[in-house]
Amino acid sequence: MLFITKIVLLGLSLMFLLPQGDQVNLLSMPLEKGLLVSAIPVMFTSFGFHGSIPSVVAYTGLNIRALRKIMLIGSALPLIIYVLWQAASFGILGQGQLSENNELGMFLGAIGATVNSQKLTQAISLFADLALATSFLGVSLGLFDFLADLLKRPANAKGRIQTGMITFLPPLVIALYYPQGFVAALGYAAIALVVLAILLPVLMAHKVRKLGLNRERYQVFGGNITLSIAIISGLVVIVSQLAHGIG
Repeated sequence: MLFITKIVLLGLSLMFLLPQGDQVNLLSMPLEKGLLVSAIPVMFTSFGFHGSIPSVVAYTGLNIRALRKIMLIGSALPLIIYVLWQAASFGILGQGQLSENNELGMFLGAIGATVNSQKLTQAISLFADLALATSFLGVSLGLFDFLADLLKRPANAKGRIQTGMITFLPPLVIALYYPQGFVAALGYAAIALVVLAILLPVLMAHKVRKLGLNRERYQVFGGNITLSIAIISGLVVIVSQLAHGIG
């Protein structure tokens, strides 16, 4: 219900914002060339669905065809939504205003002032709240199933309560006593995601192929060349994040 409501609000917002965008804003080059580099880790992290894979596998089982379809559609859908949302926000405000209004409240205020619609501002604000809520649910569900599997917690009431405490209490304590920690950690989330989503899978795939264990199993095309490209791409993300971190 939360997800459907979010999609409806997003659709209504895009229908209203996209026609009012200025094409000049969309065709402008970045204000600073360094922004192209600093944007790489952000874009990569935006597709960090990999923490939800344990939950997806729990629902589907090891159905390779279903999992492949889920990964492809689950990556393509956010890409389409991101492109449309970027086109709407950049088209309405442009880079100058966006850089000046870099917090959600300021962004909503700028949007409301530009389009002169309080209802639209409220719709976007509610959409943002739902986006945070659904992201939290998705991430926490993936972490919950991962920890349950890692710690061998049973799927009964006692085991799930134990897993829930391990999943939610540590981040709750950090959020209460060190609220800045989330933003600080998020700045380097891309590096952790590279390890989780690129380096480890590539090394695992290479090991399985080297041992000859995948002769009768599903295999992505491209062989070692594709694995090498993936490794290089991951290193580019890490270097970009470190370069951004040192200014």
